[in-house]
Amino acid sequence: MQNKKLFIAFVVTLFIPVICQAYLWTQIGSADVETYDYYLFGGGVAYEIICEENGILVNEGGDWTEYSYGNLPVWDVETVMAATADIIVVMGDGTDSDGIYGFNFSNYEFNILQWLQYPHFINYCPADSHYYAGGEEGLFKSPDGLNWQSVEGFNDMDCLAMAVYEQNYVVSTDDQVHYSNDAGYTWNTNGPYLLLSDLDVTESGEFYGIFPNNSYSSGLWKSIDFGETWTVEFWDMYMTCVSWDGPGFLFTGWNVPNGNPQGFAMWHSDIGELEYMNEGLGCMQINNITWNPLINCLNRIACTDEGLYMITGYETDISPDHITPSNITAHNFPNPFNPETCISFTLPYSTDISLNIYNGRGEKVKKLFRGFLPSGENSLLWNGKSDQGDQLPSGIYHYKITAVQMEKYGKMILLK
Repeated sequence: MQNKKLFIAFVVTLFIPVICQAYLWTQIGSADVETYDYYLFGGGVAYEIICEENGILVNEGGDWTEYSYGNLPVWDVETVMAATADIIVVMGDGTDSDGIYGFNFSNYEFNILQWLQYPHFINYCPADSHYYAGGEEGLFKSPDGLNWQSVEGFNDMDCLAMAVYEQNYVVSTDDQVHYSNDAGYTWNTNGPYLLLSDLDVTESGEFYGIFPNNSYSSGLWKSIDFGETWTVEFWDMYMTCVSWDGPGFLFTGWNVPNGNPQGFAMWHSDIGELEYMNEGLGCMQINNITWNPLINCLNRIACTDEGLYMITGYETDISPDHITPSNITAHNFPNPFNPETCISFTLPYSTDISLNIYNGRGEKVKKLFRGFLPSGENSLLWNGKSDQGDQLPSGIYHYKITAVQMEKYGKMILLK
């Protein structure tokens, strides 16, 4: 990422770390590549994809194979399922070949879709059924992932990150934050200088952002009004990424120059403490934090300068006040499914519940149910469509059932 403005300062952050021992780090793929993202593609076969410094690594039957175009780094990936591409990626490092590319698993070739220098991210937004990609030349959007046009008002801005909550879109540039409350139809700015190089949002609509480098403003920032105003959670230098998991744990990462360790931590906002979780982590230079929705336990994946590492078991190290018991049993059938699947679950007592559907990127695509249900066996039918009534593409989805003191996750594969 290229940041154009920098205010040098000396910032000292003092926290009392929480000691943690039961979590486990597991390496994914090779440790000899610099990695930026991890993605699952479910177009008939579940492929694991690692975005890395020379292209993408694809896990096909247990073997990781690298595919590249001019050895350009790939920063982000999204499913498109079109005739000419299965996935679309943003890749480049300042050359004339930078842009948005399609990649087809039938011929394993890249094809250019849109030139875009120094691209940073690509997102699919269910609220308006458009793909968005940002880079040094602005923000672009596409109805199908193949045909792109620039978004008015972002021309020549360096768009660094994007996060979405229902119809609320937040895009950060190199000097301010832009937000839309109507699914990208109109945009506003929050006024003062604020550079956020990474964004994430909770399931209740709280946005978090990272102010990078070593300035007076470096640290973790938060917005509770969908990007309009921002406050500081804590100050710290050389932070790179933030990631929120469903049960309520917030994670942050650092990439400190000269290899000085800071690594990976969980932020406890209620007590104002960072819990560092570096023991067993193969590299503490963190570029991004994501997750694997196919793993039947809570997990986060650290994309580092030396490969990918997944952490599990961290919920066992937290006090009971931070844990939501899971007493719901659930499954869906058929799985894989087309065009619909039945999600069946057992409640230990009568209660209000919500059941939401998320895509492989963790974005909510469907509010399936919210209301009171009796104890015992219950079932809900999902037809593979979004909240807007659009038929969703083939891929990996997961459901989340939430009730008082209970949560349950499950994974589904939609195949067409």
